[in-house]
Amino acid sequence: MDREKMAKRLEKLKGKVGLYYKNLKTGEEYGYNEEEMFLAASMIKLPLFMCMEKLIAEGTLKGSDKLTVRECDKQPSCGALLSLTGEFDVDIDSLTRLMITISDNTATNMLINHLGMETVKELFAWLGLEKTSINRLLFNDAASAEGIENYICPKEIGKLLEMIYRGRFISPEISKKIEEVLLLQQIRHKIPGYIGRKKKIANKTGESGDTTHDGAIVFAKTPFILVITSDDTDVPETETFIRQVALELYVENGGDPEGLCL
Repeated sequence: MDREKMAKRLEKLKGKVGLYYKNLKTGEEYGYNEEEMFLAASMIKLPLFMCMEKLIAEGTLKGSDKLTVRECDKQPSCGALLSLTGEFDVDIDSLTRLMITISDNTATNMLINHLGMETVKELFAWLGLEKTSINRLLFNDAASAEGIENYICPKEIGKLLEMIYRGRFISPEISKKIEEVLLLQQIRHKIPGYIGRKKKIANKTGESGDTTHDGAIVFAKTPFILVITSDDTDVPETETFIRQVALELYVENGGDPEGLCL
């Protein structure tokens, strides 16, 4: 990576942009605003997912336990639960998978409410998160109007992804389970966009208004972590940048360019 050139490219983007990169073989790192706080959007769902899996692994929760989805629980935008009529039961394992693979907002809020906000905050602290924080439910307009927001930090998200990759979150088995769910992610237009949607990339996105993020374990020949975050940005321009940088790093790390989506 040409660090000077990368910094200049980042400086040209509108708004506040952050980037964290780590080569998982050599340990090489690069950061740009990597320790700053950004509005979380749906990227907050990654640490929440890890918290759920911790409790399930410990036996505090059972993935087979069911929660009732009520009409008042249903949240707009991303997800499937909003589109289903009436009230119905969904098991916790399914809710966590929906939260990640299609970024279901109803599932996310139900899981937060089931645990309780204070418990989730304690679990985030247990994860070692200092700047990545959860302070309100998704689509809580009243809290947002009061300036209460959820935040993520690019480097902290990168460290969580590395923990998963190395099998160091709870156990190799739990880490693998989380990785496999991330690999089922259906929102694939950012980091995987130019690399190819069928390439092995475990990612979690976030987007809302003029905020757009993506963070991933990219399984090139030499695997790497890439997290790119942005607030108050030009979303189409920044998402094009995300796709371009991801492709460049993929090729630089030995990824096969044949058949890439360009």
